[in-house]
Amino acid sequence: EGRKPLVIKGIRQCGKTYIVQKFARENYESVVYMNFILEADKKSAFTGNIDVDTIILNLSALIQGSRFIEGKTCIILDEIQECKEARTALKSFHIDGRFDVIATGSLLGVKGYGQSKKKKEDVGQDSVPVGYETVIDMYPLDFEEFLWANGIGEAVIDSVKSCFENEKTVPNGIHKAMMELLYR
Repeated sequence: EGRKPLVIKGIRQCGKTYIVQKFARENYESVVYMNFILEADKKSAFTGNIDVDTIILNLSALIQGSRFIEGKTCIILDEIQECKEARTALKSFHIDGRFDVIATGSLLGVKGYGQSKKKKEDVGQDSVPVGYETVIDMYPLDFEEFLWANGIGEAVIDSVKSCFENEKTVPNGIHKAMMELLYR
């Protein structure tokens, strides 16, 4: 109770969408997903009034089969940097509290977020809901983490580290397996 919408930012292809969808499927009765890059029409749900009831009504019309169950629905806003109004609406979702929201963004803070130009001479700020969202950074796995994720045991990893540190040749079997994983 009292959770803020979660914003996960990080470089493209580091696994944000995958892990958010996996988490939501495993922990919620209903998951409503939209990707603002692939489904630009979903931006219209956040135009005009940004109160939660209006947004939910709009999304219900735009996403056939979507179910919004209070306390049991996770709304995923993927690539939220493409819809600044959706980011602004996070404040409404937090205050309302009926639905959990997770947003992902690849270019938050990089793509001019916070600057809006209505006219060339009129530069203003988009409303970032400071204090109404929790922002975390996600990073890609390093190679050792990738090995763990692929079930490679500590003994093999320690062997490779030892060879590197002592400038020794990695045994052929281990080398072949590590190269396949490196290429993957």
